[in-house]
Amino acid sequence: MKKLLLLSAAAIGFTQCQKGLNQEQNMDEKEVVAFDVNHMDSSVSPCENFYTYAIGSWQKDNPVPSTESRWMAFNILHDENKKKLQGILDEMSQLEDAAKGSDEQLIRDLYLSALDTNGNTEIGLAPLKPFLEKINAISTVADLNRTLGELAPNGIGGPMGIYVTVDRKNSNAYVVGASQSGLSLPDRDYYLSDDAKMVDIRQKYVNHVNRIFSLAEMPSEGIGERVLALETKIADISWPRQELRIAEKTYNRYVLTEWNEGLDNIDAAIFMEAAGYPQVDEIVVGQPSFFEKMDELMSEIPLEEWKTWMTWKVLRSYSSAINDEFEKASFEFYSTELRGVKEMKPRDERILERIDGNMGEPLGKLFVKQYFPPESKEYVAEMIENLRSAYRESINNLDWMGDSTKEKALKKLDAFTYKIGYPDKWEDYSSLQISPKGYVGNLINIRNFGYRLMLDKLGKPVDKEEWHMNPQMVNAYYNPVGNEVVFPAGILQPPFFHPEFDASINYGGIGAVIGHEFTHGFDDQGSKYDWDGNMNNWWTEEDRSRFDSLARVLVDQFNAVEVLPGKHINGTMTLGENIADLGGLTLAYGALKMHLNGQESEPIDGYTWQQRFFLGWANVWKGNITEKELENRLLTDYHSPAEYRVRVPLQNLSEFQNAFSCEPPVDLKTVKIW
Repeated sequence: MKKLLLLSAAAIGFTQCQKGLNQEQNMDEKEVVAFDVNHMDSSVSPCENFYTYAIGSWQKDNPVPSTESRWMAFNILHDENKKKLQGILDEMSQLEDAAKGSDEQLIRDLYLSALDTNGNTEIGLAPLKPFLEKINAISTVADLNRTLGELAPNGIGGPMGIYVTVDRKNSNAYVVGASQSGLSLPDRDYYLSDDAKMVDIRQKYVNHVNRIFSLAEMPSEGIGERVLALETKIADISWPRQELRIAEKTYNRYVLTEWNEGLDNIDAAIFMEAAGYPQVDEIVVGQPSFFEKMDELMSEIPLEEWKTWMTWKVLRSYSSAINDEFEKASFEFYSTELRGVKEMKPRDERILERIDGNMGEPLGKLFVKQYFPPESKEYVAEMIENLRSAYRESINNLDWMGDSTKEKALKKLDAFTYKIGYPDKWEDYSSLQISPKGYVGNLINIRNFGYRLMLDKLGKPVDKEEWHMNPQMVNAYYNPVGNEVVFPAGILQPPFFHPEFDASINYGGIGAVIGHEFTHGFDDQGSKYDWDGNMNNWWTEEDRSRFDSLARVLVDQFNAVEVLPGKHINGTMTLGENIADLGGLTLAYGALKMHLNGQESEPIDGYTWQQRFFLGWANVWKGNITEKELENRLLTDYHSPAEYRVRVPLQNLSEFQNAFSCEPPVDLKTVKIW
């Protein structure tokens, strides 16, 4: 939830693994392939379905591997990064003299502890027993609040998330935030929908919970039903995702003592003291009605039911690390049933993913030492400034925005900062205790360490140098409270970018991603933050009304897309990302024209620079997806499915229609926002 409040990502993180690399990932150092025309399906008209036209043959040759739920350009690049990271792990595992507290020692010993299958099986649930004993000792609602607080630093979620974040109305200060939490299925609709598939998933969830309790050698009969019943009550009071992304609705500031006194059963003071918080005066509550109704549930639901549910949350939080049986059970439900993944990845890949997820920054520090060339940073910095210039020109030429709002929009644009590649200042992990034995214990230490880092921010100035992604990630983000765009080293590689690619492919790839992130500062929610990163209305009422009218056109366009029979894209939930895609394409095209400066480049492989720009956009979104994963993401993902991230924005661009000699769409209301 903290990340939802802070970041808007160009792409959700994708899992890895591939059975055969594409040409752009298999190139030697002297030859780069910017766009492989063999990926195209020229039997399809670009005007009818540009996605299939651009990458249809690639789709046929790259089905979703049995170890994945979808297979995208992101996966392929992540696969390349994974090989590099695995090489680092292998090298670290052979070190004998790594200094205690060094990145090398921490990575080495975490890796060795994960590899120690027999030792971990022997240890079993022992590291979790202190948590289970605390839960078993609960006898009052006060005990319940206290124990929830004690479990929180260990990565064990409760029905409410309390955390430290940047104050959205004072971006130079940290504040304590509170948000709804508690669900173990991906979304509230999984509990509340009468759809036959959802009913089936709920029954399989019940079976899964029972199985985990059985593996833990605990009474399991009826446990799953009880857990589902409690979480269904939580789902019923939870806000839907389209509500969670509305900035002003999720910012409700209270004096902590007054807010706490208004609740009969939730006791934030007890919770926060148990969780290690210092004295705090104020709290920003994300969903006030959730907490009011949760306060009622705390007394309505018997303590024994809360204790059973909390035991489940402990087991779920660490089940993939306890032993092979627990990991297999978790995979079969959360990956196979929910996402359509048929086969577990090899053990070394699974371990790498966990280390990357838990110790990503120290691992990333070792990664960039070897694999991020400085010339890439310089090239991307130049592209960012070209995108800024294109945005400036676009704002000046807007016919729907008045002069006073334009002045402030330009002020915000000029204040944008950016980070490329990796942090200038790395976090100090030297006090973290990691042993070559006891993987679950190591994970507990890591989570406690991260929690302490979070608490340590209170009362200090906001760290403007902090990164919210690891440098090896194939992703990017805009941070509204920092008014910054961030591009990790992981994404600054083919097919998104290469210094030797022709400009059209680079601008259609990473250029459009840069434009996407810039546009997040001016999407339906990012536009509510000013040049200093504060949530502050800098719009006139007339200009905001005109903006909202344009945005509604885009909502309608995406609402009309039927992805599966009877299942449409939620144009409201995905609006911010859809605005960013449309804006990113528009701005990147303008920046490319500035880069070319009137010099028409020669066609490559028979395609003009204009056509290659759009081919570059389709190329970075090429992919396949399982039906289960697609259904899941239609409910949970703030991004539209990849195919429609390509196709729908293009129908609004005359530049695309001119490039491929397409007739303007008939009976379609088109829109240009930025």
